Amino acid sequence: MGESFDVVTKCVSFTLTEQFMEKFVDPGNHNSGIDLLRTYLWRCQFLLPFVSLGLMCFGALIGLCACICRSLYPTIATGILHLLAGLCTLGSVSCYVAGIELLHQKLELPDSVSGEFGWSFCLACVSAPLQFMASALFIWAAHTNRKEYTLMKAYRVA
Repeated sequence: MGESFDVVTKCVSFTLTEQFMEKFVDPGNHNSGIDLLRTYLWRCQFLLPFVSLGLMCFGALIGLCACICRSLYPTIATGILHLLAGLCTLGSVSCYVAGIELLHQKLELPDSVSGEFGWSFCLACVSAPLQFMASALFIWAAHTNRKEYTLMKAYRVA
């Protein structure tokens, strides 16, 4: 009779240095060479959310300055920063999906594991369009207010 082995699957957290380790052509085989595509996709999907968060915080700071200064130009800058943050979020989601697909081409999932995306992935997919909408609203508001501001100025002169 053949021996049967139980496959144990569990979640493992990675340290920061483990997040940036090279991915190998044959996963688990350090002699198979470095898979540059999977390595940089993994690094991008780890770093881009932090870039997006930084852009959003910087945009909030500029938006606060726009309220204090009552100027329209910081509002446009806030809209552009939200647009860039949305692109970073979308890029992060894309890098994650591409990296997982490349990994699944090399490794098969165990029978006890279902390969589904979780709630955090769904939130990331929803947040990118919301960032784009916020960007469009900021830019639209700045553009609309600029027209009204110049009209008010013209009426004051007349």
